Amino acid sequence: MMGGKGKENASVVKIDSVLLEKVDQFIAKEENKYKFVNKKQFIDLAVNSFLYKMKGSKRDD
Repeated sequence: MMGGKGKENASVVKIDSVLLEKVDQFIAKEENKYKFVNKKQFIDLAVNSFLYKMKGSKRDD
């Protein structure tokens, strides 16, 4: 399930600086800047989408 979790379940993940720069550039594009409010939201959605595709079944929404 995405979102709604408190700090007790939060964790910090280090992301490669080159990959993070690509995320910044993607979000900054005119067609994406209103779809993705910030890096965290983009990464949450991207990881969830990736896991959904890898699992091949319904998401845990």
